[in-house]
Amino acid sequence: MRTREADLLALAVKAAEEHPDATALLVDLSHVPHIDDPAFFRVLVGRLQERARQLDAQRFDLADHRICFVVRTSDAATLETAVKSLSSLLVAHGKPPIQETRFALQTRPEPFLTACREMAKAVENRPDFRAEDDDGRALAAFLAIERNLAAADISNLLREQAIVDLSDPAAPSILAIEIFTSIQAVQTLYGIPLTRNPWLFDRVTEILDRRMLLHLSRDRAQTDRRLSINIHLSTVLSDSFETFLLDQRFDWRRHLIFELSHIEMIDAPDRFAAALRRFTDLEATVAVDAVPWTSLAHMAEASSDIRFIKVEWAPDLASLDGDARTRLTEMLDRIGRDRIVLHHCPDEAAIETALALGIHLVQGWGVDARLSHPVAAEKPTTTAPHGRKPRSQRR
Repeated sequence: MRTREADLLALAVKAAEEHPDATALLVDLSHVPHIDDPAFFRVLVGRLQERARQLDAQRFDLADHRICFVVRTSDAATLETAVKSLSSLLVAHGKPPIQETRFALQTRPEPFLTACREMAKAVENRPDFRAEDDDGRALAAFLAIERNLAAADISNLLREQAIVDLSDPAAPSILAIEIFTSIQAVQTLYGIPLTRNPWLFDRVTEILDRRMLLHLSRDRAQTDRRLSINIHLSTVLSDSFETFLLDQRFDWRRHLIFELSHIEMIDAPDRFAAALRRFTDLEATVAVDAVPWTSLAHMAEASSDIRFIKVEWAPDLASLDGDARTRLTEMLDRIGRDRIVLHHCPDEAAIETALALGIHLVQGWGVDARLSHPVAAEKPTTTAPHGRKPRSQRR
């Protein structure tokens, strides 16, 4: 339940003495964009853990979204293939590869021991991390958070961001308001570095998922706003989810958009199809969230039951020309521009790029600024402006 640098160090010390026939794979997810997104984090870790369990590998959850697997040397290649496969999947969808380090404990245990000592020392010296000597404190923290969140008004933990329709740039209208829980706010409220304790992070985000649904049913029952929420497959396919929808006092078909993770769509296509069928049967509105623009080719074949496809802004979009721009235009034609939401738009340049591509649904800090300070309507330029700004981080 706690991060396990000390346990891993103890294993490394023993390995240096006994030279076991084992291999350690240190997997670092910290640099992957949006790793703090609960659904994204769960999908990546769940995929690796499934293969690790099949191989009877030991798993050590470490600080800063790192995991170490210790497995029999004869099975190491199989586990490493799973890591590389997942890494290739991320690269194919516009994200950096997973950083992985392999240590042979039988022939060269010393480098592993050195690495474990450095990780343990880094955690001990970190002022905002409280090293725990037992699992009881982490469990106590979880139970306290669970107890508080079960009954608390979570409004102060929620953040909102508008999805805006710029079909008429001079008169923007709000398509929906995305609401999501702020992990940073939870960490500040409870004084616990959740993102550095994978076990605790996973448990708390499960609570937040359930609490979000309760918030929708209790606190937002009378709203006239259209809301968009992130939800992952395990929730949608649970026995209680359909009951939740049918019990709502408001017209959720008109008021809710359910955003499913793109990474879950490609990682678990059968489960995604089952979730989509459930939504279709219930006449719900579905969006696929966080689609890299480089993955639009396969989204052209996406089911028409997916109403919106949320494409991540990337600076590359502003500099496309020639064949690349032509291919993107053709993909947008096939998908339908009225289905595309360009999100994480950081500034006016990103908005103008969207308009130049014929995309009129946008979201991000730059869009928020435009709503606060409307700009005069201008005809989109044929050549998209350039610029490189930081992404909007919704979590």
